[in-house]
Amino acid sequence: MFDWKIILAAVLSALIVLSWLMITRAPVYLPRLDANAPPPPEGPVYVFGFATLTNPVVRFVVLGRHVPAEPAALRGWQRHRRDLRDAPDIVLHGVRFRVTPAEMIRLDRYERTGRRYRRDLMELEDGSFAWVYRLMGEAGLEAVMD
Repeated sequence: MFDWKIILAAVLSALIVLSWLMITRAPVYLPRLDANAPPPPEGPVYVFGFATLTNPVVRFVVLGRHVPAEPAALRGWQRHRRDLRDAPDIVLHGVRFRVTPAEMIRLDRYERTGRRYRRDLMELEDGSFAWVYRLMGEAGLEAVMD
């Protein structure tokens, strides 16, 4: 006779392990890296997140590990839908977090860099620099619709 509690526990354990491996080792759920994506920067860098990347769960799923973030601000910009718009008197609040070159590639896949978004190195309010994902003009707007 089967003990359904043991079987259920084994199945749930297997699903948890498989999910963990998929997130950390093989992010098949991320789109392929676009041919137009720039190469990742050398060494660890900062990224400024102002939308979905402010969410620690999104960062975990995209980057495959817990990535701590700290509050950060970008002066002269405001969020407009999925992009930034010039706003000289506004401070855009978000988060800054550090990533490796391999993690930058995962972010580029998530953001569809080269197709929807581009990466711009921008100065934060504290004087540090971070990469910021921004829509790619008309081509990016069309890509958001597909």
